[in-house]
Amino acid sequence: MTAREWLRKYTSIFQQAGIGDAADEAMVLICHALKLSKSEVFAQPERLITTEELAPLEVLAGRRLRREPSAYILQNKEFFGLDIFVDPRVLIPRPETEILVEAAIEFTRSYAADNKKAITVVDVGTGSGAIAIALAVHIPGSLIYAADISAAALEVAAVNIERHMLKNRVIPIQSDLLQQINAKVDIITANLPYISADGMRQLQPEIAGYEPQVALQGGEVGTEVIVRLLEQVPGKINPDGAVFLEIGQGQEDGIIPVIGRCLPGCGVTLIKDLAGIQRVIKIEAKRLLTTI
Repeated sequence: MTAREWLRKYTSIFQQAGIGDAADEAMVLICHALKLSKSEVFAQPERLITTEELAPLEVLAGRRLRREPSAYILQNKEFFGLDIFVDPRVLIPRPETEILVEAAIEFTRSYAADNKKAITVVDVGTGSGAIAIALAVHIPGSLIYAADISAAALEVAAVNIERHMLKNRVIPIQSDLLQQINAKVDIITANLPYISADGMRQLQPEIAGYEPQVALQGGEVGTEVIVRLLEQVPGKINPDGAVFLEIGQGQEDGIIPVIGRCLPGCGVTLIKDLAGIQRVIKIEAKRLLTTI
C-alpha cells in the first residue's frame, strides 16, 4: 500500500465515522508513524508503506476511530508556536486560549515600562503548563507560578517546563485556585472549567471520553469556579496589575457583576475570538468597560 492509498482509505473511514477534518487527521497519523513531515508525504505519495510500518500505523488509526484525540495519541500539541506534551491527565490546549496569552503579553509591554521591574504571574489551573510556558518564553525575565489543584496535571506541567528549559522561571504549585499563593503578583491568568451541566451532556466523544472531566465541569451554569477565583483575587494582585480569564459563550453577563462586587473600581475589557464570541475578560484598574 502506498502513502496516497492509505491516506485515501483512512480519510474515507474517518469521514464515515464522523471524525471532523478527516484528511488532516489521517495525515497527522501517517506523518507521525513514518516520521515524515507533511511536505515530505506530499512529495512522495507513491512511497510504499512497509509491513513493519503498516502495523503500528493501523494501531494509531484504530485508536483514533475509538475517538481518542490525536493530541493524546501523539502526546503532543502545538500551542503558541511551542510543542507541548499532553496526555489524559490534562486538557488539550485550544487555539482560542492563545487569545488570552496574546492579551497578557500585550498588557506587559506598557506595564513593564511603567514599573521597571520583573513581572510576576500566576497561571491558575495550569494543566499542561501551556499558558505559563508561553508567557515565560514571551515575557523576558518574568517569574511564573503554575498553579493547579491536580498533582497529576502538575506532573505533566513539569515535563513541559523541563522540555522548554524553564525550571528557574516557571514554578509548579499545587493549589486550589489562589489559596497557596502567598505573595501579590502582577498578572493572574486562568483558563478554568467553564462548561455548564447541560453543556457537559453535549460534549463530543473525544472530549467526553478522554479529557479530564474535572478540568471541564464549571458547575450548573458553568461559572462557579471562575466566581470562586474572583473571590480570591483581592489581596493577591498588585494594584496596577491585571487578571485575564477565558470564559464560555454568553458567560460575560453573569461574570461582570461578580467582578464589580469582588474588585470594585476595576474595569473590564471583553475580547472576542475569531468566531465573534466574547472569549477573554481582562480586568485592570481604572479602565472603562470596552469591547474589542
